[in-house]
Amino acid sequence: MIGVYMPNWIGDTVMALPFIATLRQRNSESRILAVARDWVSPILQSSPLVDELFIIGAGKDRGMSGATTIGRQLQQFNLEQFYLLSDSLRCAYLAWQSGASKRIGYSGQGRSLLLTEVLSSVFKKCHRTERYLDLIGIDSNAAEEAVIHLNKDEKESASACLDSLGLNRPLAVFPGSAAQSRRPPTALWKGVLEAAVSSGNSVLMLGGKKDASVAAELEVAIKEERVTSLCGKTTLRETIGLIAQCSGAIASDSGLGHIAANLGLPTVSLFGAGDPKITAPIGKRTDVVFTNAHCSPCQKNICHNTEEPLLCLNTMTTGVIWERYGLLKEKAVSYTHLRAHETDSYLVCRLL
Repeated sequence: MIGVYMPNWIGDTVMALPFIATLRQRNSESRILAVARDWVSPILQSSPLVDELFIIGAGKDRGMSGATTIGRQLQQFNLEQFYLLSDSLRCAYLAWQSGASKRIGYSGQGRSLLLTEVLSSVFKKCHRTERYLDLIGIDSNAAEEAVIHLNKDEKESASACLDSLGLNRPLAVFPGSAAQSRRPPTALWKGVLEAAVSSGNSVLMLGGKKDASVAAELEVAIKEERVTSLCGKTTLRETIGLIAQCSGAIASDSGLGHIAANLGLPTVSLFGAGDPKITAPIGKRTDVVFTNAHCSPCQKNICHNTEEPLLCLNTMTTGVIWERYGLLKEKAVSYTHLRAHETDSYLVCRLL
């Protein structure tokens, strides 16, 4: 059996799907075990790409005692190979405790002694999907495609939910993000929602509980029945099902943006502190608005530009965002490389 320790963030886990799909295709006779934290495990739920899913509950691997317990639980799978898509020392320790014959991952955090095959963590700047694929020596052009799997009941449930809300193929909007430096200002979202409604779209805002207050503020500001928020009211699997029923998406730099792109929706992501060359969503119709401010991409969670706070996000305009979304809606185009856009933002590549 081959083990894969999945990344610890939703977006990173989506970006790791081509790795899993390629590993599956090249090891058709082997069983694959995905080891994932509980908050990212829904990405792999019901997936035909993995044979078993080992979920690490919140806090279960905390401390030496917890990590040792989890590592020893993995011994039951008799792993021959264990690929580590996280760069943490903890996951390398778990892999070592699992007894896997081969443990493959990047160096760093003093974990090299726990691995049997170590790749240098000093590497050229590349997309995260490519970095994962390097662990099996595969170029992104040779990678397999992988779409998040939804079963029939989940699709029907999502459809029924939208029907109950009076929404038909709405535009999905994801206003929140884990970091303050990646969260577009409320005023910008207000402009996006107004443009959507004036163009005849209904809008469904989705996100976690932390995004509910911003979404509620936008609902009040727009005062339009066609704008609805379910932020904080759905599980991640339910959210994935709802996204799949939408006509397109406009997203903050967040995990949900990666999900929408993976599901094939025309998706525009608004990047502030994040670097689109490394973590832009991948899909057949994806685009990123990135203003290329002098201080970005800083990749910090909190803005450090005290003179021009959140310059990277505050200089975005509704007009550019809506224009770029409209272009994606007009035609499905697959891009094979990342190239600079005329407005100094990046038109995102399709890496598969």
